[in-house]
Amino acid sequence: MRTRLLQVLSLVALAAGCASAPATSGGDAARGDIFSAAGPSEFILVSARGELVSADVEPERVVGPDVNLGLYDQGKPGRPGDERAGQAIRGIAFNRAVSVATTGQRAAGVVGAMPLELTVTRAEAGLRARGLVAGALSDYRLDERQLTGVIGRCSYDLARAGRVYEGSRSCGGQPHRVTVLVPRALSAPSSWGDAALATALGLLLGA
Repeated sequence: MRTRLLQVLSLVALAAGCASAPATSGGDAARGDIFSAAGPSEFILVSARGELVSADVEPERVVGPDVNLGLYDQGKPGRPGDERAGQAIRGIAFNRAVSVATTGQRAAGVVGAMPLELTVTRAEAGLRARGLVAGALSDYRLDERQLTGVIGRCSYDLARAGRVYEGSRSCGGQPHRVTVLVPRALSAPSSWGDAALATALGLLLGA
């Protein structure tokens, strides 16, 4: 599965690099192959500009070409993912050191030299996070219907379409098309508490 995914990612990158016009049907087909090949733990972002972000989201880590994060329980003993015990996320994301602690529905720490501070709520089977991601004001929401809001330097307006979220993204320039696959481990209650989920999502989407 991983080999197949990397082959398709390479094909899309080549197609994006050769195209000077809007994406062709061939590019759309290649993007479709990426998401068809993805396993249940895969996070994938593909933009119309050829940007590719991928990672495996596992019970205690997120690992990909640009991300290597570990999830650690800390504080009081408790079941995995018990927010009363607190959790920590440490590692590297997009060449920046990450050290974030979560307690209850809050996350606080640093990404590189910039602060990350989030307050997280869960409603309507989704998450909403507000605060700072890498020093930038952020307010974003993920549920079964949409992925919207401002995450770091990027704004998203995506709607659910089958397995993926599709729509527009702007990171300081003109909006462009983006498709995101979010594994259930980043959207549903799991060993990752809500504040840790929102932190991981913010790091992957706010780069």
